[in-house]
Amino acid sequence: MEKLDLELSKAQQLLLMTDGSVTTLLEVITGKPVVVTTLLQQVVEADAERASALDVEEGDNINYRVVVLKNDDNHQPLIYAESYTPIARLKKEFRHDLMKADIPIGRIMNQRKIESRREIRRIEIVCNEEVSELFGVAQSVPLLSRTYDIISHDTVLIRITETFPSTSFALTAMEMP
Repeated sequence: MEKLDLELSKAQQLLLMTDGSVTTLLEVITGKPVVVTTLLQQVVEADAERASALDVEEGDNINYRVVVLKNDDNHQPLIYAESYTPIARLKKEFRHDLMKADIPIGRIMNQRKIESRREIRRIEIVCNEEVSELFGVAQSVPLLSRTYDIISHDTVLIRITETFPSTSFALTAMEMP
């Protein structure tokens, strides 16, 4: 993985490198419960790129979900996330929770007792006008992004990309003078 040309705080490093629950990390960092707001959820057919990434056939149905993780006491976004999930790989209860409820994926997996691991595929600096606008930051502010797979039984269950401004979580209490 190539090194980002940007100095990152410990909190930013944790959010980009964790192989655990981002929701739990956000709750620790902010000291407040985190909620999910779903911006878009739809079933789409896998194109060639998604089919390859998820190891499914082109044209297979996948769930595309766009959410924002926020603290439950305000409307300030913490993380913007997009996920792609092959529907055929989901048990009925998991599929229902994922597609019908504003619940973080990690919590759904814990509730359904799904054993998994996360493998980071990419960490990068990106520019995205819509995401910058969502966070209320100028387009000149770099966005930090990571893409990872949630793998269960050696199969990609979900591919997630999480993004947040480089100005978010820039200084933690541990790093203050």
